[in-house]
Amino acid sequence: MKAYLINLDKDTHRLAFFRANFNRLGIPFERIAAVDGRVLSEDEYQQFMSKRPRNFNREKTKPWLRGQMGCFLSHYNVWKRIAEGRENYCAVFEDDIHVSDDLKHVLQSDTWIPRNTDIIRLETSTNRVRLAQPLLKYKSRQLHPVKSTSWCAGAYIISRTTAQRLVALSEKYHEPADVMLYHFDESVIARDLRILQFCPALCTQDKHLAEGKVKFSSNIEFDTGSVAGITSKIRRYSPLTLLTAIYRSCSGYRRIEF
Repeated sequence: MKAYLINLDKDTHRLAFFRANFNRLGIPFERIAAVDGRVLSEDEYQQFMSKRPRNFNREKTKPWLRGQMGCFLSHYNVWKRIAEGRENYCAVFEDDIHVSDDLKHVLQSDTWIPRNTDIIRLETSTNRVRLAQPLLKYKSRQLHPVKSTSWCAGAYIISRTTAQRLVALSEKYHEPADVMLYHFDESVIARDLRILQFCPALCTQDKHLAEGKVKFSSNIEFDTGSVAGITSKIRRYSPLTLLTAIYRSCSGYRRIEF
């Protein structure tokens, strides 16, 4: 299965980290230069936002952070490459991903993928996810249909037909990459996709690991110190957040382990 890596030109240390892990497993990949939204001009930024108001199924529009813009454009460029290619399925990775040794077996072919699958999440999620009964088992891992919104777009397998659907969407429906792929309320397409999840996950982003790991800083998606970032930290510990977590725990939502 063809694998694509999204990597900023300046991030040579991340590229070396990713290459070492994939070379160790004997997995070939093609690097795609990431887009850094923070270096685009103000005119480019405003033009991008004017075409993508983020007002689908919302009372108010949501602004794009520059980091979100760069991250979306990076994934979108890969989706275009896949949509124009010949492979039925391809894998997409961001460059701070830690991987399990089992990944090499999963990427050897796409013949094991259940029919009509659109996306397979290879990584963990920052939120609890509701999973249906597993469709198949691979060694100690199971592959479950995803029945709720999930987050993160650091590692996934996507079909060519799904990539074609994504790039064919009008710009007015564009969202940050993980929202567009996995958010059941804020994406015009996510509910119509057949999304599967490996559990335990085969990959996890560096920022989700315990202390003492590599600990890359996020540099194409998040604008550290932004009002949105501070607000998200406050909301994380609000009473509503805690009540939601309790409800989801009692309703079959699971945290995806790596």
